[in-house]
Amino acid sequence: MSSKFVVKDIRILSSWGYNLSSNTDCTICRHSLNSNSLYYQDKGLDSYVVQGTCGHSFHYECIKPWVEKNKHCPICSAEWNYADRKLPQSKKKHT
Repeated sequence: MSSKFVVKDIRILSSWGYNLSSNTDCTICRHSLNSNSLYYQDKGLDSYVVQGTCGHSFHYECIKPWVEKNKHCPICSAEWNYADRKLPQSKKKHT
């Protein structure tokens, strides 16, 4: 006896989000870290969230120019080091 069935119609809704241990908003652009940054919002690019060894998180495109001029976290002033050394490549959004 077979227990096969056929799905004739299905509607699926999914979502995702970063599970962040500290801040949930990027304090540089002031947008949620679970959405695209202010800088990437209109460019059709997906934001990538990075975390410092201090535990604070930012959109990569927001923190990158900051740490080029300031070597400290904008929230706690600890010396800035990326917690993960794999930094993103900018990608176009999938449509």
